[in-house]
Amino acid sequence: MSEAPGKDTAQLSLLGSAAVRDRVVVSDAFELLGTLPDESVDLVVTDPPYESLQLHRARGTTTRLTTNWFHTVPNARLPELFAAVHRILRRDRHFYLFCDEATADVIKQQQGIGEERLPNGSRRSRAGFFYWKEIVWAKTTLDGTRIRGGTGYHYRAASERILFFEKGKRALSDLGIPDVLLAPRSSVPGPAVKPNAIVRTLILQSSLPGEMVIDPFAGTGVVGVEARAHGRRFLLGDIDLAWLDPSLSDVAPPGVARAFRSDVDPSEPPDLEALAQAPPAVRDAAEAAGWLVAGGPTEELRELLRIRPVEREAALRRSLRAPPSPEEPHLLQSWRAWALLDRPMRPENP
Repeated sequence: MSEAPGKDTAQLSLLGSAAVRDRVVVSDAFELLGTLPDESVDLVVTDPPYESLQLHRARGTTTRLTTNWFHTVPNARLPELFAAVHRILRRDRHFYLFCDEATADVIKQQQGIGEERLPNGSRRSRAGFFYWKEIVWAKTTLDGTRIRGGTGYHYRAASERILFFEKGKRALSDLGIPDVLLAPRSSVPGPAVKPNAIVRTLILQSSLPGEMVIDPFAGTGVVGVEARAHGRRFLLGDIDLAWLDPSLSDVAPPGVARAFRSDVDPSEPPDLEALAQAPPAVRDAAEAAGWLVAGGPTEELRELLRIRPVEREAALRRSLRAPPSPEEPHLLQSWRAWALLDRPMRPENP
């Protein structure tokens, strides 16, 4: 099972030091931000699982929340997020937040961002930032030749917003970059992955080599991948690191990051409540997974069974994320492959 959120944040007080380089932790985003010293970070690039995703999920207009892995950030907590980011950012630094149109509207209302502008064209926010504008990520087809079809019902959404905030004053590295960035959806496995090219642009525009970049809602860790590739230090946090890019496993807690890509065909585990009556091959795999011992349930299985069925999938997937061993049953390896799927398996059309 993954470590509990916040467990790996006890020794983070020195992360603002230039001597500290790269780190990935299992942590609730707000707990992680709370451990960091004032003005210790040079850039924040993040994509919170915003509340409006639940509305899209209920309507069937998004695939981002296909499992129960995500705990969305309520709109009511967004001001707390902005206050925390403002506190940890050094002077003359930038903050980028990916979101949809609905969440962008909520943030502007909460931050008191209206039509009144300062002489330089920016607008003040209640958290202390200067708000500049929405950058648009326009999602293209894989070959980049046209905008791809989006989601929703009315003028289908083929773009996402990136809200651009500034603390103090810092010039962008390249003033010729437009506010519409074209990139296809990422081909990297995982839910809600942001394109490397988009994240790379933000990092290169708003930081220098050696500076500290953080993402408290790290997901696959694309911010860390790009920060590392361009000589920036980074700190990533997430409550679930199952989708972390394998290239970052050397700076993640042991056993929680996806450190392999399975070539085994995935198969969904059976009903946990009926494991004791399952066929011998299933029971053997369940014993190897640590769910059965001498035909009876282990404490790990009991813990899984205490979780409501509607919420059990996330915990079940976490339970299966240890790298496979050559000695374990092939069926268990297929369950582990299932645990890494970016969406639930669907029956094939007849």
